[in-house]
Amino acid sequence: MIVQTLLLQGELPQCVTVAGKRYSIYTDFRRWIQIEVLLFEEQGSFVSKLPEMLRLCYPILPDTLEEAIHGITEFYSGGSKQKKKSFKGKGQALYSFVQDEALIYAGFYQQYGIDLVKADLHWWQFKALFEGLSEKTLMTQVMQYRAVDISSVKNPEEQRFYRRMKELYRLEDTRTEEEKEAATVSALAQLF
Repeated sequence: MIVQTLLLQGELPQCVTVAGKRYSIYTDFRRWIQIEVLLFEEQGSFVSKLPEMLRLCYPILPDTLEEAIHGITEFYSGGSKQKKKSFKGKGQALYSFVQDEALIYAGFYQQYGIDLVKADLHWWQFKALFEGLSEKTLMTQVMQYRAVDISSVKNPEEQRFYRRMKELYRLEDTRTEEEKEAATVSALAQLF
C-alpha cells in the first residue's frame, strides 16, 4: 500500500478544516516564523498575543475562537502525524528564528541553494527543509551543541569544548525579570 501525503501529491493546503468548515489560511513561511517568534520569543501573555496571531493566520476568522486556535495548531504542526526531529533538548529551545536568522539562511543556501530572502515557500515546505538540514550546516551543529548534556560527556577535553560551544551559541533568555523570578519561585516550591 502506498501512503499518499500532501507533499508527495504536489498539493499543499491553503485552508484548514475546523468543525466541518474550510477556512483560508495564510501559508507563507515568513508569516509562520512571525507567529512562532510571537508565541515563543516575545514577552506577554498568550491572550495579549492572540489578536496579532489571528491576523497573521486568517484572511477571514473561523466562527469561534476555539476553532481558530485549533486551525492554527493543526496548520503549524505541518499536518504530519510522524514524529519530527526534535528541536528541543530537555525542555530548552535549540533554535531561535531571531537569534539564528543568519545561520538558518546560510544553512538553506548551503544545502539547498535556496535564498530565503527571495524564496516562495509554503510553511510545510519550509518546515520539512529546516528539519532536513544536515549536520554539515552550522545551524544543525549549533543545535547539537545546545542539546548536549555535558554531564554525560566523560572526556574533560570534550566537556571544555562543549561548554565553550554552549556559551558561544547560547540563546538569550527573553523572559522579563518578573517571569524569571516566577519561574525561580516555582522551581523552589517544587523542592519542598
